[in-house]
Amino acid sequence: MKRPTMLVKALLRQLSLDLDLSVERDLQQVANRCEHEGLSFLTITLPQLSDALERGIELGTFTCPSSFARHGRLPRFLGGFFKRVFDKDGRLLPDPCPFTIAGIRQVCRFFKKLRRECTPERNAQASQHFLEVEGELRRMTSQVERKDKCLDSIAGIIWAQVFPEPDYLDLVCHHGPGVTADRYFANARYRIRKWNVRSELSFPSDLHCYPNYGKASEAGYSGEGLSGSGDIDYLDLKDESPVRVVFVPKTQTAPRVIAIEPSHMQYMQQSLKDHCYTILENHALTRHSIRFSRQDVNQRLAYQASKDRRLATLDLKDASDRVHLHLVQRIFKTSGILEYLEDCRSLHAVLPNGVNVVLFKFASMGSALCFPVEAMVFYTLIQSAMHTLDGRRPSSQSIKQYSKSIDVYGDDIIVPVEYADFVTSYLESYALEVNVNKSFKASAFRESCGADFFNGVPVNPVYAREEPHDDSRLWEANTVMSWNATADLFYERGQWHIAQVIRDLLCQVVRRRIPRSRKPGAGLFHLSYLFDTNCHYDKKLHNWKQRRIVYEPIKRKDHIDGDENACLNKWGLASYRRDDLGNTAGDYHGQRKPTWVYAGRGISTVRENRARLGCEIPSVDASFRNERLRSLQNRLHEHGNSPCLIRDLASGCYSFSSGGTDAETPPPREQDSFVFLEEWVPDRTSHLTDDSIGLDFRSSVKRGAFKSKHRWLSLAG
Repeated sequence: MKRPTMLVKALLRQLSLDLDLSVERDLQQVANRCEHEGLSFLTITLPQLSDALERGIELGTFTCPSSFARHGRLPRFLGGFFKRVFDKDGRLLPDPCPFTIAGIRQVCRFFKKLRRECTPERNAQASQHFLEVEGELRRMTSQVERKDKCLDSIAGIIWAQVFPEPDYLDLVCHHGPGVTADRYFANARYRIRKWNVRSELSFPSDLHCYPNYGKASEAGYSGEGLSGSGDIDYLDLKDESPVRVVFVPKTQTAPRVIAIEPSHMQYMQQSLKDHCYTILENHALTRHSIRFSRQDVNQRLAYQASKDRRLATLDLKDASDRVHLHLVQRIFKTSGILEYLEDCRSLHAVLPNGVNVVLFKFASMGSALCFPVEAMVFYTLIQSAMHTLDGRRPSSQSIKQYSKSIDVYGDDIIVPVEYADFVTSYLESYALEVNVNKSFKASAFRESCGADFFNGVPVNPVYAREEPHDDSRLWEANTVMSWNATADLFYERGQWHIAQVIRDLLCQVVRRRIPRSRKPGAGLFHLSYLFDTNCHYDKKLHNWKQRRIVYEPIKRKDHIDGDENACLNKWGLASYRRDDLGNTAGDYHGQRKPTWVYAGRGISTVRENRARLGCEIPSVDASFRNERLRSLQNRLHEHGNSPCLIRDLASGCYSFSSGGTDAETPPPREQDSFVFLEEWVPDRTSHLTDDSIGLDFRSSVKRGAFKSKHRWLSLAG
């Protein structure tokens, strides 16, 4: 506890210089309580004092926590700071000092969010709380399904327009960056081993699990159903894999509950997530309110609301775990994505103690759809609450009008102050819970998306993320980089004393002088507005170089060499995201697209494309020339003059329609013979030798583990 205590003392001395306050008694109290209570004083007890400060500002009266000695109604610890915010009776001063508020929050919250495991007792409490929330959702099912014409009308107007039936090519399945319940490495996930039978209609496995239809046919996928002879295990409802509930560090008071999805479920969810993100941020009914890529809008609104107090910031407690499945089904019943949402949702979860729970929530945090679905649900409920309060009949025009005063980013909600109380009660009537300790509407304090303001002044604290161990041998690469970033944040705020204390500590840990630099870049360096130190002039490059410690991620063995499907899947997804030809999304993941062309006119077109692109026409996979396709080819003359070949995604079968022709494909003539080919794209096998695409089939990055090297880095640019 020497180094954590030292850092808090340095922080108090910094605030003493900034605010011209005496902190001698506070320094002694920190030393005494850290010695007797340990790190829990900094991670659990002190944050309670900051929470009491914020509630006192919101309510106008301060109530001191029982864990602190009092002088009147104010705590003795940081008493000089609190006297600039409240009077002796605990009432809020007419003009409290915002910089003092920022100082109190900085001291109290500095160690609140350490990445440190909670005690087993607190993890057990989190498991019990997870079960209690599930029980509460089960009991409130009838309440969620109650008659509410306004909600049904608004949900029908919004989501029927925003989400019509999606085209199957709009959904591009891919893997996410996180871990999975089946513990596959990054490369191994491209071997699709499992697939749910109930998901086959929305996410056909021959399209998403194989690089092309030829490989799907080789693996045993038949057009009329699942043959079961391939390398994919098709799971019935009773055999589906559960999500794995784990606890990750959030605060020392309680861990964050994460439900890790199986890899094949996450694979499907990512496609629908991308689809929802794109539409929601561009559609006229939602683009003013729902955002996923920009937090600065909510932050600016919180800044403005802290000055004019016209908007209220609301925060939901256990937001992810309290979105009822029946509420999602009710809201999206008129949309075209409800079946997709249901088909890529996990049905049950396994807790760390082995208990299996059937989920009444839509999805816990960890699902790729958790964030967008909860935002859409909150937006719909807020629209319904505002229409109900004003007694207004829902329409597209009224929804557009109200959307301009609503902002939703996950569980961070901003609404006008006059609607705040009714919106809160309306949300809670649908099994949600508003966190009153983090919701503000009456005072000059606002908090949204990590930005905290009091009367227009930012009062955000700098958080320490890694524990500053007393033993330097316990400092890993992520610890060093995290504390260096913390020092740079203090440096940018002009708090030179605490920044230099942390930097001196880092030099002791790495046992090397860390250079200063004015330009950001790779490696370990201290940000400076004035100096570039430890530089060497390179006569060949005619610029300065600086020697830094560079931390490189450790790669672990994760071979998929020899697994043709896995390699092609990885290459196909990389090609889709980074198409050299500039093709748009929906080009079969950048792979070959099966099509029907005509001999004569069709072949000449293919040859022209081949000559223009400089590629050879590939040989057609014999697996496509099965008996079923031959029989379909023989039936061409039985369907009129202009047949069109249509593939039914639900069954995987091919059929014909005579209702019109494609504008780009001329109607067939009787003398034309049909040939099944693959629409060819340029040869992209250069990725096997070109490192610019960044594909590695032999290893994957091990997250959180690094190795250090010393390198000379150029300062040019």
